[in-house]
Amino acid sequence: MKRWKKKDIPTFRVLFENVPVFAHLSYLPNLARMDEDERHFKGLLHEVELCNVLGIDSLVVHCGSNRDREDGLIQVARAINRIHEKYTITILLENSPGHGYGIGRTVEELANIFHHTIWKERVLFCLDTAHLFQAGYDIRRKSTWNHVVQEIKALCGEQKIGLLHLNDSKTPLASAVDRHWHIGKGRLGIRVFQYIVNHPYLSTIPGIMETPKTDKMDEENMRVMRSLLSPLVSRSSS
Repeated sequence: MKRWKKKDIPTFRVLFENVPVFAHLSYLPNLARMDEDERHFKGLLHEVELCNVLGIDSLVVHCGSNRDREDGLIQVARAINRIHEKYTITILLENSPGHGYGIGRTVEELANIFHHTIWKERVLFCLDTAHLFQAGYDIRRKSTWNHVVQEIKALCGEQKIGLLHLNDSKTPLASAVDRHWHIGKGRLGIRVFQYIVNHPYLSTIPGIMETPKTDKMDEENMRVMRSLLSPLVSRSSS
């Protein structure tokens, strides 16, 4: 398990005091099958405790998988409730690409988990663009984005999208295969991201790219994303 040296903690806090930071749970803890093995919850708890030490107040989690979807949804919510009995950290539920028995493929499933939580003000959603596409949402269409946003608002309330994972997809629509790719070079294409960074609502949500670590593509992906901003947005954010 990860450990931090005490001398590193103040340095880390200085680095992110002016920048929003989101921790991310690994794929290993399967919250949708928490009741079958307590190690799944202990893995989540360990990461939450690390966040508490470091002063990070937001943690993105995968919902896990379960053959019994209804039971899986309830177990994820139960795991979150157990955390919130002790910690005030915000949990962000990330949508799934829909592979196997993955939980959280649809907005409806994420909303189902949300409605089984107790401290709803501490539960938000992290929408991954590649996962949405791989799960069957054709977000190349503006109408699909409008539908997703409105559905979340209708089912869970306003301002429940707390983070965007901005990734292109190497695999096609509804493939259920999770393969991230570089911005504008995958099946989603560049127009999706241009729409997001200039959208009145979506552009106000923090975004993180999780593209493959190849050569200097991090810098290139950032350059591409910045080039998509309209001149008005670019001036106001400089």
